[in-house]
Amino acid sequence: MKLQHLLAALFFTTGCLLAAEVTPNHQMEVMKRPLRVDTSSELPFPAERVWKLIAGFDSLPDYHASITSSELSEGGVVRKIGLTEAAGGGFVVERLVYFNDESREFSYKITELIDCRFPLRNYQAYVRLEKIDDKSCRLHWGSAFTVEGATEEEGDEIARIIYQGCYDGIVKALNK
Repeated sequence: MKLQHLLAALFFTTGCLLAAEVTPNHQMEVMKRPLRVDTSSELPFPAERVWKLIAGFDSLPDYHASITSSELSEGGVVRKIGLTEAAGGGFVVERLVYFNDESREFSYKITELIDCRFPLRNYQAYVRLEKIDDKSCRLHWGSAFTVEGATEEEGDEIARIIYQGCYDGIVKALNK
């Protein structure tokens, strides 16, 4: 029995010494926990009509007041959108990472900021549209991200303002 305890102690001590040799003696980089924002809005339009407006990856300027332009590249899976000065100015480059026309959902992530004061980093958003009945639908828009140069509360508010701009713009565009 004593031999087992001695071997266990030797194994533990050796393991600790080896770990100390392999692990550098400096602090690890602190990783921020991503924030998650989930929103939804009931829209007084058939889901097919809303999907027709939002499903095009370059259609944001058609319904969001803060988007001045959208330019597609790489076969339509990358867009470079221009922002109004009030929205941070410059350009945001986003990549479509998932699209399903049948289930009416897509996801995209920011890959680059160009001359832009946008504080959300590691940003990935999702969009899902569900039919409620023949005359209405519910649009879900959300994201996960970290914040740089702003507080988490400000980051949360920015995301919510962006999605509310989408909802308001869709209603405006489809009421024309």
